[in-house]
Amino acid sequence: MKLVIVERKKITWFFCWTLLVVLSAVAVVLWSSLQRKWYGVQDGVMLEGRSMARLLPAEVKKIVSEMAKIYALPPQNAGYFVETGEVIPEKDGRGVDIEATVEQVLTAPPGARLRMITYAIPASVGKEYFAPVFQGPTDQKKVSLTINVAWGEEELPAMLRILKERGVSATFFFDGAWVKKFPEFVKEIHAAGHEIANHGLYHGHPAQMSREELKRLIVENNQLLAGVIGAEPAKLFAPPYGEFNEEIVAVAGNLGYRTIMWTIDTIDWQRPAPEVIIRRVLDKIKAGAIILMHPTVPTVQALDRIIQAIQGQGYELVTVSELLKKTNP
Repeated sequence: MKLVIVERKKITWFFCWTLLVVLSAVAVVLWSSLQRKWYGVQDGVMLEGRSMARLLPAEVKKIVSEMAKIYALPPQNAGYFVETGEVIPEKDGRGVDIEATVEQVLTAPPGARLRMITYAIPASVGKEYFAPVFQGPTDQKKVSLTINVAWGEEELPAMLRILKERGVSATFFFDGAWVKKFPEFVKEIHAAGHEIANHGLYHGHPAQMSREELKRLIVENNQLLAGVIGAEPAKLFAPPYGEFNEEIVAVAGNLGYRTIMWTIDTIDWQRPAPEVIIRRVLDKIKAGAIILMHPTVPTVQALDRIIQAIQGQGYELVTVSELLKKTNP
């Protein structure tokens, strides 16, 4: 008799647990259904042809994140082929705004046909990298001082003092051999807020160099400068001796550098009288001008008067990178 009672209890417990499990499952299904009804995407909503109906927010985000991997495209830099003289234009990439796309799906009305929300990713190297830069844009009253440094360390402290007093940031192009001798000067100039750029690993003649040597001239000097200042120098290259040709500009451009020349050459390396340097600058000053200088005694003597005169005409003195920066329309 006791055995029968025990068996009945087991059966009763079994049916009770089974009923509880079934009821729990039904409750989960009902709750899931209610969640999808209350919080899910509206019926008939499609994203790029894919049904999103009744999906919950976490599910939508997961799907959109996966779709973004397909729809995103990396930008393609411009390139120059010396053999053919052909410039391959840059192509903007495409990114997906995942959060905005998810929000769009979750708030869409029934039957909406939606597209991924995307944005353009600009290429870092455009076709303009394959032409030498003689001046910046002329639509704003901005000009740049560029100072090529391969000698003249004695005059740099005075130049830096004048630039600081006048609140001017210049672009310094450094020769690698000089940097190895005077790394503390480079650090000081960088710490003062000036732009650090590339004048080549040594002061050779670029027009006589092979492509591999040109690459080394730029790349190894960039590595040297980066190691000294603890940051990436500007992607600007002023060729030694001002030498440039199609191949020099192409090598620099393919490395991501713009080849910087000048609008106004002070020819201060000949050490003319300060008044001559001043007149050379002020006679040709115009919007977008790039003014080439070196650290010489007459340059230092002329510098303060040049800056005052330029600023007095309403020009802003900025770094080359700032001068060439594209403005959004």
